[in-house]
Amino acid sequence: MKRIFRITPFILVVLIAIIQVQCAVNPVTGKKEIMLISESMEIGMGKEIDQGLRREYGFYEDPQFTAYIEQIGQEMAPNTHRPHLEYHFAILDTPVENAFAAPGGYIYVTRGLLALMNSEAELATVLGHELGHVNARHSARQMTRSILFTLGIVIASELSKDFRKIAPISMLATQLLFLKYSRSNEYQADALGVEYSLKIGYSAGEMVTFFNSLQRLTETKGGVRLPNFLSTHPLTPRRIEKVKELLQAEEYSRTGDLPRLKVERDGYLTRLDGLVYGDNPRQGYVEGNTFYHPDMRFYFNIPRGWKYSNTPRQVTLASGDGKAVVIFMAEGTTESLDSYANKLKKKLSNPQIIQEGYRYVNGMNAYHTLMQSLISDEDSSQEQQKEEVKVGISCIRKGDIVYTFFSAASLSDFSAYEYTINGTINSFNPLTSRRHLNRRPQRVFVKRVSSRQTLRNFLSALRIHNQVWNKIALINNMELDQQLSPNQLIKIIQ
Repeated sequence: MKRIFRITPFILVVLIAIIQVQCAVNPVTGKKEIMLISESMEIGMGKEIDQGLRREYGFYEDPQFTAYIEQIGQEMAPNTHRPHLEYHFAILDTPVENAFAAPGGYIYVTRGLLALMNSEAELATVLGHELGHVNARHSARQMTRSILFTLGIVIASELSKDFRKIAPISMLATQLLFLKYSRSNEYQADALGVEYSLKIGYSAGEMVTFFNSLQRLTETKGGVRLPNFLSTHPLTPRRIEKVKELLQAEEYSRTGDLPRLKVERDGYLTRLDGLVYGDNPRQGYVEGNTFYHPDMRFYFNIPRGWKYSNTPRQVTLASGDGKAVVIFMAEGTTESLDSYANKLKKKLSNPQIIQEGYRYVNGMNAYHTLMQSLISDEDSSQEQQKEEVKVGISCIRKGDIVYTFFSAASLSDFSAYEYTINGTINSFNPLTSRRHLNRRPQRVFVKRVSSRQTLRNFLSALRIHNQVWNKIALINNMELDQQLSPNQLIKIIQ
């Protein structure tokens, strides 16, 4: 019997989209390429990502340092392949050592990565690298390829039972292809970082120095090394060799050009002085089994064995087995507690109230609602599969802020965690302990060496605890027994 191919609405939409695809010229290579993502779409995505990062992580509040990075980035922008874009540069307030670019011209460097750098030239090459990703449209290219490959596999699965059997293998092969492609993107971004930083007079060879620091960081943290061909980002040793080859090919000698090209080690370190290092306790910290927030002046207990995550937007607690969760949030509002709780309740699917009402939590007005609701089971293959859950919303007013504990577990599991969850809610208290209120973050400070000595002797003379000596050696890209010169600037952690 002849098989009849069925054109589903989904396939029809896909075919129309593919027919409308046009070739675009890549700004960097000058070659035509299939592109599903327009420049306006890139900019729109970048704006959304930027807003999300502001909410979830926050930007580091140092206007002078931010303006310094913005100045270097904006000086580089006219020398890129897409000078017409409106570029934005920001510092993410996180100790994680990273830098990345969002589509459309949004460049981010974390304060953790800034602490690892040792010169303005290193910073310039990193900014140039991220600008390279934006200018070569790497995100847009990867999204386009991913869409086309995925849709091709889905359509083939719809039309062919035989292909449906091997579709998972094809999808895995597609993922491996993109990992390799990302490696090529990194090499191209390195080359553009060298080009852009050289154009504004920086010693691009400092990219190699920075890569050495990254390599030491990986070794210190004992990071798991994936095989080179499976790594999204190429392993640092290979990237170092590629950059060295690039510099040699351009007949650029770091040593010979030092008098002409800028490194600006002292200038960078001077601006770095006072940078927050590691986790910032002013944004909340855990000591023992208690979460403290000095700036907002409250604390509450974390159940033993539960995991936690703290971001500027919320604190998330999860039971060890993952069956219960508590999300803690804060919002400035003059709205009544019952009205505020009802607003949150409306976000649930068909909530059935079990109990609700006003009460007190350690002398503070509170409103508690316990209800039954339905949530979508994302792991289910059946359409519109729902799971019954119990949800608690506890709103507590402290001053002009409403603090909310949002708790949830399946209908069958909630009773096993209810006592523990209530214990956390009832432990919410104003923070008055001076010891906890006065907790301050560690910072990077810059000191000048007075005489020739080793880094070890220098730190010992400053009476810095030896527990942080290895960290200090790492962020200076030095060894503890390395000789220092008079008047040399050294970063310390205090």
